[in-house]
Amino acid sequence: MNHFTSKILMISPDKFRNNEYTISDNVFQSRKKNKDQIQSIALKEFDKLKDVISNSGIDVFHFDDDSKFDTPDAVFPNNWISFHYHHKAILYPMFAPNRRFERESKILDKLSVSGIEIEIINDYSLYENENRFLEGTGSIVLDRKSKKAYCSLSGRSDLSLFKKFCSDMNYIPVVFNSSHESKPIYHTNVMMSICNNFTIICLDSIRDKNERNNVIENLNNSGLEIIDISINQMTSFLGNCIQLINSDQSPVLIMSSRAFNSITKSQIKRIESHTEIIHSDIKTIEDNGGGSARCMIAEIF
Repeated sequence: MNHFTSKILMISPDKFRNNEYTISDNVFQSRKKNKDQIQSIALKEFDKLKDVISNSGIDVFHFDDDSKFDTPDAVFPNNWISFHYHHKAILYPMFAPNRRFERESKILDKLSVSGIEIEIINDYSLYENENRFLEGTGSIVLDRKSKKAYCSLSGRSDLSLFKKFCSDMNYIPVVFNSSHESKPIYHTNVMMSICNNFTIICLDSIRDKNERNNVIENLNNSGLEIIDISINQMTSFLGNCIQLINSDQSPVLIMSSRAFNSITKSQIKRIESHTEIIHSDIKTIEDNGGGSARCMIAEIF
């Protein structure tokens, strides 16, 4: 079984702006003005990234955000849904009230029209009523091969819900805390990414030595080469990359141009020994949304 996919879901940033509900705990997000200009640039960035990915041999299932609701962060679908083998899927409880509107069945209906029938096997969204949140593969970084799930705890990543996910899906939980500017890092996938034979991770963001060593031990035991990145590289979204496979079954690592430009020569050599790297400029989406390339992609299995 291949643990990486050549099919992804992407949603256009048709209502994109700086989301006032998410900026309080996302230190990677900045306040920008001129909403109309931001949205126009974001759409161009999105289309360019989508084309770069598609031209690399990956099937992109792209849908417009035609929701009637206020959904400024719809460009980040990996937070409200995760896909698993045999077209199974899980729905997640979202921290920001206006992000809950993204979780619409018509996205799944559109996938069905495209030939992909999705079965929802778990719906955790009801935990929003208890103010408990777990935001998909933003909160959870999956090592599908080793059946390990990594989670950095935050207001958007509830410990008990994470353990429930691991129990339901038969994953080994690896729990830790990471921080930046004295705040918990809001999503695990900002500071680490699991790839085929390696991981990109900001170990310095895991302040507790025992927790850091436990993460390192789990990565080593899974046979993953650890490519440790700096705090500055993390804030350039280098950790927010994602590995897919193309139509030739060759690995492709997708990231933003900002992330790519932060990589050292030695790191590029190590990464390119495992995979091709592709990138595109999405700095407006990064600055105003507080997320990067990985957040914009939901893998379909």
